[in-house]
Amino acid sequence: MHYPGLDGIRGMAILLVVLYHNFSFIPALNFGWLGVDLFFVLSGFLITEILLSSKNTRNYFSHFYARRILRIFPLYYLMLVLFLLVLPQIKNFPLDLRFYTHNQLWYWLYLQNWVFIFRYDGKGAALNHFWSLAVEEQYYLIWPFVVLLIKNIRVLFVSCLFALLIVILARLYIWSHYQLDYNRLFLFTRIDGILIGSMLGIIYHHNRGLLKKYFTALILSLAAFNFIVYFLKKDPAFPVWAIAGYTTFAAMFAILVYESVKKENKVINAVFANSALRFLGKYSYGLYIFHWPVYLLTRPFTDKLTSGLFDEGSNMQLVISSMIATLAGLSVSILSFHLFEKHFLRLKKKFS
Repeated sequence: MHYPGLDGIRGMAILLVVLYHNFSFIPALNFGWLGVDLFFVLSGFLITEILLSSKNTRNYFSHFYARRILRIFPLYYLMLVLFLLVLPQIKNFPLDLRFYTHNQLWYWLYLQNWVFIFRYDGKGAALNHFWSLAVEEQYYLIWPFVVLLIKNIRVLFVSCLFALLIVILARLYIWSHYQLDYNRLFLFTRIDGILIGSMLGIIYHHNRGLLKKYFTALILSLAAFNFIVYFLKKDPAFPVWAIAGYTTFAAMFAILVYESVKKENKVINAVFANSALRFLGKYSYGLYIFHWPVYLLTRPFTDKLTSGLFDEGSNMQLVISSMIATLAGLSVSILSFHLFEKHFLRLKKKFS
């Protein structure tokens, strides 16, 4: 099923991620990583809605997995072939790919979010953003079975809520006992958005008016929870994001998704019907895949190109250089969609 309003939200999500990575020198954009959580909410909502609507059909599993594979696998594995097998053979290739080649089995099996826990050495960056693809793929693998096995819709919702509580407690335990960088190493706990998106899908499928009834109370509760955790913390290093931030922002994103699907809020409809955001939404998967490695590859050339036009290291030079490198990534994404991905997407119709 397709909700037109979500195309613009998908565009907003990829825009946030790209700004965070490619324009990290601008402090105001440092929260752009929240775009990943917005993607997670979208995935959780859409996949849950699809599964609940099709759980009584004969081809429940085969159609779901066939459509997911056709959308995700071709480009993902093409990138792995390129970055793990082909490019490392090029002498003096400008990107350090040794971490990925040495641990490539994790990537081939969609387990790269776990490799950061055990083996990450801080070297290389080109494929680090693939961690979120692994989280989503592991969700796609497990969630259809959970939806099928748990018949009671309320029990399914409570199961998501319980899993969310376990995730928060796990992050708190990791921080308090090991003092490790949970942001980097414990990416397996970053499933708040997926769980909350799934809960939204359950609510929307069961009672579409429920959120509207409690909209104001929910917003105030989320804001209050954030403030309470932030102001009552005694340790300056206390992980506010891990305990409250990831969850509450994901919940706010879920409300945004809900409003976009309902199409009753004129402001939200106008914002996410924007043609530029919908354009980015169309190419969001390829842009997520390509934006960072292409940026790393092209940035030295764009820096050299712009250094003669602006003062080297100035904000203007950095912005223009990053814009050109970002447009290069967008161009590659558009070409990838029309020359490669589109042919696999057409096959999805056979599994509707």
